[in-house]
Amino acid sequence: MNSFKPCSKTLLSLALAGAVLSGCASAPTSPEGAANVRLQLNQLQADQQLAVLAPLAIKDAEQAVRVAEQPEKDSVLAAHRLVLAERKVALALTQAQTRQLEQQRTGLSQQRDEVRLAARSREAASARADASAARQDASGARSDAEQARQQAQQAANRENMALTEAASARDDARTAREQADASAATSAELRAQIAELNARPTDRGLVVTLGDVLFDTAQANLKSASSNHLVKLGQFLNKHPERTALIEGHTDNVGSAASNVLLSQRRAEAVKAFLVAQGIAASRLQASGKGLDMPLASNNTAEGRAQNRRVEVIIANIPQ
Repeated sequence: MNSFKPCSKTLLSLALAGAVLSGCASAPTSPEGAANVRLQLNQLQADQQLAVLAPLAIKDAEQAVRVAEQPEKDSVLAAHRLVLAERKVALALTQAQTRQLEQQRTGLSQQRDEVRLAARSREAASARADASAARQDASGARSDAEQARQQAQQAANRENMALTEAASARDDARTAREQADASAATSAELRAQIAELNARPTDRGLVVTLGDVLFDTAQANLKSASSNHLVKLGQFLNKHPERTALIEGHTDNVGSAASNVLLSQRRAEAVKAFLVAQGIAASRLQASGKGLDMPLASNNTAEGRAQNRRVEVIIANIPQ
């Protein structure tokens, strides 16, 4: 398996040093350390076996790397973008490697089933051959009759074992059908819950987008009228304790980048606190402020800025 280890501390140090030096120049340049992140991404994209296994994560990493490569006079923002890009590259690599291992595991499972089926076929053929030999011996001579009966008894025992195995196989098939029916019912209920949350399935998991109507302008305190949708989200997470959630705050480009990062973090923390109050374990929730770096629409219009002011809750998929 191909792998490389991103060095967050080294990249952050390089980015901060580059940002300090670039502040003395007449115009900002690409942050130092961005080339290393680009190299890591290029290595992943060049690996044909891994690149096809996590296309969306690689695309997300590509976008983050491009943002990190942009000249930025704000050294803190430049460092933040660089670390974010490195993490997204690492996430894409991990996702691709995980899926590669899953494919290998599936292949080994299929081989094991084929070996078991072949062994059972050989055992059944051997049992039929033994029974035929026993009948031939019984009709050949009276002196061999006792031996033939013993062989026939042995063959009968094997036949009974085969019948028992067949009955067990039927029971297994019935159990599988019952499990499939239960799974279908569970899937239908899950689809209904997802529809009620207005969640959309993505490669990262189920994404629930909460618009800026949850908060007053430039504030991070939740409005009382916004609790209904969050209560439904809390009920869903309580019904599925095996799932975790990443809460990401996003803003438009009004105001400085640093203030938007802080505002988006505070709003994400407010949503997390609300869900914890609904009985969700804090260890299942992670809050992250993305600031203005990941817009959904253009910030040149009021409508676009309204779409960019949001909180997204990414509910992780259940590992298979």
